[in-house]
Amino acid sequence: MAKATTPDVEQLMNDYFDLRNGDLSKLNVLSESFTFYLPIDEIHGRDAAEAMQHEQETAFPDFELTVDDMLVSDDIAMWEWTVAGTHEGEWQGIPSTGREVEFKGISKSVISDGKIQENWAYFDSQSLMDQLGVTE
Repeated sequence: MAKATTPDVEQLMNDYFDLRNGDLSKLNVLSESFTFYLPIDEIHGRDAAEAMQHEQETAFPDFELTVDDMLVSDDIAMWEWTVAGTHEGEWQGIPSTGREVEFKGISKSVISDGKIQENWAYFDSQSLMDQLGVTE
C-alpha cells in the first residue's frame, strides 16, 4: 500500500485531535492495535482507547486539547499541545477535586497504513498531580 502524503497525515491528525476532544465518530483513525504511551499509563487497542476517552470525558467534562504546533512527515507527526479542564469526576482512582488543571506536553504519533499505530505523550505528570492536589 502506498504511503500517505503529508496533507493526508495532517487530516488524519486533525481527526485524531477531534477524537481526543470527544468526537468518538473519529475512532477509526486508530489502528486496531493502537498503543497510547503516557507517563502514568499505557493503553493497548482501540477499545481501550475508547474506554480511556469515556473516563476522560466523565472526569473532565470540559476537557480541551489545543495543538500549539505540529510537524508531520509521511509516517510521523510531532506535536506540541496544551490540555485544560476541570476535574469533576473520578480519574485514575482519584475522586473529583473540582480543581482546574492546565499542562503542556509533546506527542509523537506513528502512522502506518493510513491509521495511527502509536501515540507517545510526554508531559510532567507530577505537575498534573500537584494541580489536582493529590501530592504532598
